[in-house]
Amino acid sequence: MNTIYYTYIVRKELAKHFNSIIFVQFRAYYIEIMYKKSLLFFLTGILFTLANAQQSKEVLFTIDETPIYISEFKRVYLKNIDLVKDNSQKNIDDYLDLFINYKLKIEEAKDLGLDKKATYQKELEGYKKQLAKGYLTDTRTSAALIKQAYERSLERVNASHILVMVKPNALAKDTILAYQKIKEAKDKIDSGVPFGSVAKEYSQDPSVSQNNGDLGWFSAFRMVYPFEEAAYKTKIGEVSEPFRTQFGYHIVKVNNREQKLGEVTVAHIMVGINQNRTTEEAEEKIKTIDQQLKQGVSFASLAKQYSDDPSTAVDGGKIRRFGQGALNSKKFEETAFSLQKKDEISAPIQTKYGWHIIQLIEKHAPKTFEEQKSELTKKVERDSRSKLVTKSFINSLKEKYSVPKNEKAIAYFKEFISSSASLNNESNTLGDKEQEKHLFNIKKEIYTYKDFAEFLKINQNKIAEHVDVLAFVEDSYTKFESLTLLRYYEEHLEEDNSEFANIIQEYRDGLLLFDLMESKIWNVSKTDSIGLKKYYETHKESYTQNETYKVFKASSSKQEAIHRVQELLKKEKSIGEIKNEINKGNTSLVLFSEEELIKGRDILPKDFSAEKGKTMILEEENFMTLIMVKEVLPPRIKAFEETKGEVINDFQKNAENEWIEYLKTKYSIKVNKKTLKKAKKELSI
Repeated sequence: MNTIYYTYIVRKELAKHFNSIIFVQFRAYYIEIMYKKSLLFFLTGILFTLANAQQSKEVLFTIDETPIYISEFKRVYLKNIDLVKDNSQKNIDDYLDLFINYKLKIEEAKDLGLDKKATYQKELEGYKKQLAKGYLTDTRTSAALIKQAYERSLERVNASHILVMVKPNALAKDTILAYQKIKEAKDKIDSGVPFGSVAKEYSQDPSVSQNNGDLGWFSAFRMVYPFEEAAYKTKIGEVSEPFRTQFGYHIVKVNNREQKLGEVTVAHIMVGINQNRTTEEAEEKIKTIDQQLKQGVSFASLAKQYSDDPSTAVDGGKIRRFGQGALNSKKFEETAFSLQKKDEISAPIQTKYGWHIIQLIEKHAPKTFEEQKSELTKKVERDSRSKLVTKSFINSLKEKYSVPKNEKAIAYFKEFISSSASLNNESNTLGDKEQEKHLFNIKKEIYTYKDFAEFLKINQNKIAEHVDVLAFVEDSYTKFESLTLLRYYEEHLEEDNSEFANIIQEYRDGLLLFDLMESKIWNVSKTDSIGLKKYYETHKESYTQNETYKVFKASSSKQEAIHRVQELLKKEKSIGEIKNEINKGNTSLVLFSEEELIKGRDILPKDFSAEKGKTMILEEENFMTLIMVKEVLPPRIKAFEETKGEVINDFQKNAENEWIEYLKTKYSIKVNKKTLKKAKKELSI
């Protein structure tokens, strides 16, 4: 079941740990199972920030003619030192060695011309555009909307509405008629006519005939933002004033509102359905476990012994807390939230992962704002309220670049469009004098009437969307002005924003490093199968499996049943015979299983005896487990295919170390001892 969380947690934890330079040494272990490029960017971007701002000119070392300044090294070291737990890794000389190795790789990538590749340039440009999106926004307005969304997400509203449709670009007379109609409906409700009756008479929402305008329950982000605004600002039992959305005019009545559920922490016992166990066999086993629970056996004990979710079994089946809609299994979630009392246990349920029994550990209040901030930010960006953020940002750019609205130009183009049959008609193009007229400028960049005329031509097919052609010119000018401001700001972002410039530099180096490592190290293990097997043969003594124990287990809350199993084993009864004699009929007094335990990998019971045929009985709370060693397998060297993943990791590490040594001979590295001494003094902790 914990596969629901596994990928998310591993990615998050690896990203967090890659802040530390010590993880440079271990990246090969994760490259094949995680997203290589994203992890490498965490590594490069966070570890080796390259500032475009003016740096100290004190050179710490050079690689050929390329200087590396002390200011950069100090910044990197101080940025990561608190994350390094092992004091030996805080040694400045060792840290400098790793930093030099990194710089050597970047120098080699450039020497090989990887930064000139078309694919590299294209990918970098894609990252640049994606990153720029985060800077093309009004953070203050966005923050206010995110906070508002959080507060609204804590409750849900039950509401009804009446809609009178009118297009966004309708003529003034049609807009007035729609408003008068919605106002008339509101007046009737205010006079005492039931809302449902008025909705049936006036509302143009197609569903009104079935629901009398009732929309049911909803929360933040479920409706267009203006509708959400009205619903959350209207008191229970009251009807809002008319308001407009893209669909037309509405009035909304709030029928009720309530706080939403928070989160729960539960534990579970999972019996998986897989190639070794059918659905029927899984169901039979979960029912046996359920009987043990009903007999008073500890939930945690059974989870540790028999749950097929190893990542939670070790903690008694406990799963990380979650909220509504967080899991991949609706059935599991509904069952978890239905439990009311602490330690309450569900009946067995089946999900796509297998069979489960769930125990409630704790119910939690809703997540804090900080816990939800990231998710809410993404929702605000996708929601219609993002237009408010964009509008605010555009206004800030107008102020930043002092761009006034050119009313004279707008009037000219209104007259021009009104008198022109088509913008593509050659006879209706602007004259030379008009083309060069000044529309507005952004710093030294001048935009003319010709630029706006071209924009109108490109978008003239949208005239049909406007009943009023003059409104088309107004809207087009606003869009042209906004797009021009955004484009200019984005194109000059590296010059204008040092933070953005720093991150882009990180991406440049990150892409180079990825391409270099892929060609020089990671792909070698895929293509050099002979070298890989030769490495295994040379180092196979390192790939051993410790002594292994095949054991038989019998667990129960009934002490006499376990002792009876022990007696039958002494009589050399077969396991099948013991099961039949102990669990008669539909009663399952004892839970039986057979497992393999590997010394050094698995946690062996205290006082565990590795002698074949030896039995021992463990007690935990009111639960007893008998363990008998059926067979002892001696230590052995693993076969190549069995340990191939580990061999690949070691092979890559070895290849990288040899390659680094080669780079140290290819490039001249000169460390300024005086500057290094100064760095050590300043960085001493």
